[in-house]
Amino acid sequence: MPLQMSTSPRALALGAVASGVKVVASYPGSPSSETVAELIALAPTHGLHVEWSTNEKVAAEIAIGASIAGRRALVATKSVGMNVLIDPLMALNLTPLHGGLVILLGDDPGGYGSQNDQDTRPLAPMLEMPWLEPATPAEGFAMMRAAFEASERHHTVIVIRITRSFVQQSEAVDVPEGPYDQPDLGLARETWRFVPVPRNVVAKHRELHERLALFERWADASPFNRVERSTAPGSVGVIAAGFVHRKLLDVLGDAPRNDLSVLKLGVLFPLPRAIVGGFLAGCREVLLLEENEPYLETQIKALAHDRKSPVRILGKATGHTPREGELYRWQIQRALERFLPGFVPARAFLEAGEAAERPPRENHCAGCRFGAILDALKEAAGSLGQDPVLVGDPGCLAPIGDRIDAKFALGSAVGVADGLARAGIGERAVALFGDSSFFHTTMPAIANAVHHQSDLLMVVLDNGATVTTGFQTNPAQPRDALGRPAPALDIEKIARAIGVETVVTVGPDDLDARLPEVFRAGLARRGLVLVVVRTPCGEPSD
Repeated sequence: MPLQMSTSPRALALGAVASGVKVVASYPGSPSSETVAELIALAPTHGLHVEWSTNEKVAAEIAIGASIAGRRALVATKSVGMNVLIDPLMALNLTPLHGGLVILLGDDPGGYGSQNDQDTRPLAPMLEMPWLEPATPAEGFAMMRAAFEASERHHTVIVIRITRSFVQQSEAVDVPEGPYDQPDLGLARETWRFVPVPRNVVAKHRELHERLALFERWADASPFNRVERSTAPGSVGVIAAGFVHRKLLDVLGDAPRNDLSVLKLGVLFPLPRAIVGGFLAGCREVLLLEENEPYLETQIKALAHDRKSPVRILGKATGHTPREGELYRWQIQRALERFLPGFVPARAFLEAGEAAERPPRENHCAGCRFGAILDALKEAAGSLGQDPVLVGDPGCLAPIGDRIDAKFALGSAVGVADGLARAGIGERAVALFGDSSFFHTTMPAIANAVHHQSDLLMVVLDNGATVTTGFQTNPAQPRDALGRPAPALDIEKIARAIGVETVVTVGPDDLDARLPEVFRAGLARRGLVLVVVRTPCGEPSD
């Protein structure tokens, strides 16, 4: 096979294409968006449908439909987006899949571009869906191909977890030459197969557990789990999963050590109990290396307990590694120095060099005018003797987060602001959100506010794209993800159709002249008011 120098996102995208993926759906969110961008570039050549969906739940449902039709589908999401698409997944897990379906999940340990420091792995046992995690771009390519095949064989969704630091890697990857077949299993129409209801959910749940038991055998035989066994009897060991294993090798060096056993895990759920149990049996102490929560640590301690193993398991509970943020190489080195007396790393990693490990973040917000818009809002409020409570959404408001009172999830600004107003705070509540957020999950909150005759000022900051994640399109733009012409939905018309009686648009040409007066009128008027502020951001040049 020819070698291609590939970044992690490109390797994952090539793996999906080589697997015969037909449908790709996503809502923008780094670090998974980078793979979707690669698939957009590959789409015309390989006949893919790639879309930026209105939200992650819709993206998952697009993929579910494609799977029922017998085609392979990929959903890409970031950690907080996974929270949005849980609802259909909690029914999908009970329905045996037809076409392969893979979820590419981008976690963000350290919260470099997220409103939280979420570890999504603990969702795996609740969703009861297999989770994999690659250590390198080449493994990401191979894992994507294996995941689609295993998804169809075991009739289950498979999640591939990556992290923001993982996507910064690049290496040579063996990629077979195309063209690539796109499997078409045909439409599956089987009574009750895709219809979980109270009368069959217990039986379907039992069948799910049977499928997972078979998948665990696949996990135990998977090449993504690898043991490097010490020759010394009763040795000590380290278990590391995914990209953390690559960091471990950087600290240890590539030469094997005869005083240390290492287990690399690429399958996180279901836990490959045979290979893990065998590894524990050969060690007297084991150090667990993972980021954020002690997910594997808890699972492996339970396995050791069940097997009455005397092995001592160290990790977050013993203070060897932190429970928050990214696990840096200097922290791995410090844990090994505590775990292995006399340990000398292959090269020294220092806490002072931590910044060099942090993934770079491209700034799409240069020249943003949202600060000036907030100035105009504050000025208008001051002229009326008001001090409104400002509630925003994630995204473009993040750089001015110190100037707003609350910010939670996409689509939450209207509901939270409405709740403040209902509590009788004595000040006007203002909800600030973007054009992409309007379509994502804000419309139901607006419908709720209309129905309950809320007293609220809502401000849509329409900058003409989903900017903070890379200028991806949303339904307000006249083009789709591939740049083809598409109907642009009108925010003002939709708001009026929902029932908002007062809708005012300002900008971009008359922004400075009209904005203060528009805000004064909106703050002075009782009831539900929507102000659409148009201030397009220019897409960065290459």
